[in-house]
Amino acid sequence: MKSFIAQKREKLNKAVLRFYGDKLSYGEFMKLLRKKDISVCGKRVNFDVTVDIGDEIKVYFDESKKTAEVKPITVAFKDDNLLVAVKPAKTDIYDFESRVKGSYPSARLAHRIDTNTQGLVVFTLNDVAEKEAYRSFKSRLIKKTYLAEVYGAFSPRAGRLTDYLLKDEKSGTVKIFKTPVAGAVKIITEYETLEASGETSLLKVSLITGKTHQIRAHLAYHGHFIIGDGKYGVNEINKKYKAKYQRLIAAEITFNFGDNSPLSYLNGKTVKTELDKERFPCF
Repeated sequence: MKSFIAQKREKLNKAVLRFYGDKLSYGEFMKLLRKKDISVCGKRVNFDVTVDIGDEIKVYFDESKKTAEVKPITVAFKDDNLLVAVKPAKTDIYDFESRVKGSYPSARLAHRIDTNTQGLVVFTLNDVAEKEAYRSFKSRLIKKTYLAEVYGAFSPRAGRLTDYLLKDEKSGTVKIFKTPVAGAVKIITEYETLEASGETSLLKVSLITGKTHQIRAHLAYHGHFIIGDGKYGVNEINKKYKAKYQRLIAAEITFNFGDNSPLSYLNGKTVKTELDKERFPCF
């Protein structure tokens, strides 16, 4: 454990990363934060608070346990503005960002996917690209398509699901409702059945809206949870299929930045990743 005194009013991450220099990455900082391994004025915190001059900050970080291993990055696409890399399953998004930065120091995370979801993640490589990617993701111009193995089979085989999602901060989960409830937001998910094998189906899923755990919770609400999903699935079924992590892949990203964007040359371009046969043995 190390402690220091904040010298100015700023976000906690800036104070901590300045104190540690290159000995602590942003990804490692976020992991410490989630584990409440940072305290401000004696109180452990789990979000990026603003610290004031004179605040005592304690960081419970063992530098001796930090590994020097650098795992290779699988790059699906790269040009001067954007990089699309394949995040492995069981990898925290901020840890993955740190790994990408190890090879591409200017890379900045443009969006997130769940720790146990494998697949494509977009990084920007300069200020202009960061601004354009932020605008396009926020406006839902960039299309993200997933592949999911679910229990059972949808009828009809393709369709659009429209419901309402409410976050439960205490449990770290979300709940789905058919009709509006206080605090809930409208969600829309499109699906198409690609194959069926025994008790499970392989779906192509597109997000019309994009909310926390939307695909996982939405499919489960309609009776077809993702195989391996520990939060929204059925443990007995997951054990039957020897699936420890959700069989969900961020498989395709199609760019659209608008006609007047400096990145418009990428409009209509689709980046894909292959289906992981080890995680999807039935397909």
